[in-house]
Amino acid sequence: MSVASITSGVTSTSTAHNIREFDNNNKEILKRLLKLPENENCADCGALEPQWASVNLGIFLCIVCAGIHRHLGVDVTRVKSVNLDSWKDSEVETVKATNNIKANEYWESYLPDNFQRPNYTDSIGLKEQWIKCKYADKAFVPIDVNDPKIKRLNFNERQGWVYKKGLVVKSWKKRWLKFVGDDHLYYFKNPSDKNSCGSISLKDLGQIDSVSEVDGKSFCFIVSTPKRRYLISCENGADMFVWINNIRVASALLYAKK
Repeated sequence: MSVASITSGVTSTSTAHNIREFDNNNKEILKRLLKLPENENCADCGALEPQWASVNLGIFLCIVCAGIHRHLGVDVTRVKSVNLDSWKDSEVETVKATNNIKANEYWESYLPDNFQRPNYTDSIGLKEQWIKCKYADKAFVPIDVNDPKIKRLNFNERQGWVYKKGLVVKSWKKRWLKFVGDDHLYYFKNPSDKNSCGSISLKDLGQIDSVSEVDGKSFCFIVSTPKRRYLISCENGADMFVWINNIRVASALLYAKK
């Protein structure tokens, strides 16, 4: 064996050792960051002990929210495992420069009063819309941010077209759904109708969450009352997200008054 080949082998081994040592150092830094109180919960759903991160956003995530982030694309968020992936110094510096609480002060700055933040017990469908609105649409960044790509949500819109699955004839019917006060939803065939097709009492509600695609309809959510479960479909995910939040807010206010 030539001297050159021996030297090459030594250099290669030394380089590999340095890379491992470098990576282990970064892993130790990340582990210390995860022990900080500011990072002990997932930045998006609040689950304990997140082990994933968005390296460009500088936030730590649970495995479920990390999977949702991956679907947004690397132009929005780039996800890595704290334990399984190698990290560059620049990526570690990004997460060192912020923390989950500080990051959310920016990404959730424009949340409305009484907003019902989705948590780890909610459906993946609801968390998908939450994370998409939060980072891809930048719906809640500070009001003074000037970005033409921002898509704000109108939580003051308390009426609109939906599709509702019938109780007797189990088909989808287009209905105009609207809040009447904070304790009832009424649905009509047309916005101008004076007589409703029915109503949903928001007192003593059970489940209010998104559900999977049902009979060809996407962006569905369920409202469960003591007497009946109502299945509703929206035109898009943003509308579904607003309806679920507003119904949850109304239900929470009614519960607080008891």
